[in-house]
Amino acid sequence: MRLKRWIFTAITLIATVGLFFSATSITEAATVNQGSQEQYLSETDPLSSEYGVENGSAEINGEQYSQSVAMRADKSSVPFGDAEYNLGRKWHSFDATIGLRDDSPRDAALKFEVFADGEKLHEERMMVGESSEIALKVSGKLRLTLKVSYDASEDIDAYCYGVWGNARLSNP
Repeated sequence: MRLKRWIFTAITLIATVGLFFSATSITEAATVNQGSQEQYLSETDPLSSEYGVENGSAEINGEQYSQSVAMRADKSSVPFGDAEYNLGRKWHSFDATIGLRDDSPRDAALKFEVFADGEKLHEERMMVGESSEIALKVSGKLRLTLKVSYDASEDIDAYCYGVWGNARLSNP
């Protein structure tokens, strides 16, 4: 009889300790998830895009950005590139380094624009060899639209790419 009681006590103790450690792991995981969150746009598909986007690595002004979104623009066939993303009203900020991809023609220039729910949040003209860091608030917004437009003053027929380097959404 003592042996059965001892086995029962041992099994109960093991189960209780296992339950405690499982609960501790769940609590720790919940704490980590409550911290800051981020999502790179290159890891998601846009809801819409007139001419498509290229996700992946791109070089802007001599710096490599591994999580980039690039859009093509040129004088004749693709005057702008755009992409719309779902924010779902759950993100606090959008940040990226913008500029033309380094393999663009020497005198190329693009206009970069960012819209949230149709409201213009940022506009900037960039030339090859320039870059700019942007950090914009998007709290409570449903849609984010990125747009690049051909804006070269020279008569350039070759196409170029506007890049949103390491473009990401984040929460504090």
